[in-house]
Amino acid sequence: MSDTEKSIYTDRAKRWLLTIGIFLIVQLIFMFVDGTPLEPNINDGGSLIARIGRWILESRLFTEWITPYSFPFFNMFMTIHLAAILIQAVWEIKSMMFSKK
Repeated sequence: MSDTEKSIYTDRAKRWLLTIGIFLIVQLIFMFVDGTPLEPNINDGGSLIARIGRWILESRLFTEWITPYSFPFFNMFMTIHLAAILIQAVWEIKSMMFSKK
């Protein structure tokens, strides 16, 4: 195995460790903040974007189906974060399979 191949694998491993580490740190923060007075107060007013955001957060997806936290914003953020990690994983697998060797 050449040095460039080793560096590609170590860069990929560092990137994945960083991604998973950030995800775990954010989840720990959410666990400590959830259900306490430290939860953010989303004071959004009555604009169109705020109403759409409120409609998304109050949907059954984040209040009944995906509910590891009592605060729906944390549930939505976790879902988006997991989707981004999944997309990155699929992209990495695709690039590994079709890369020129």
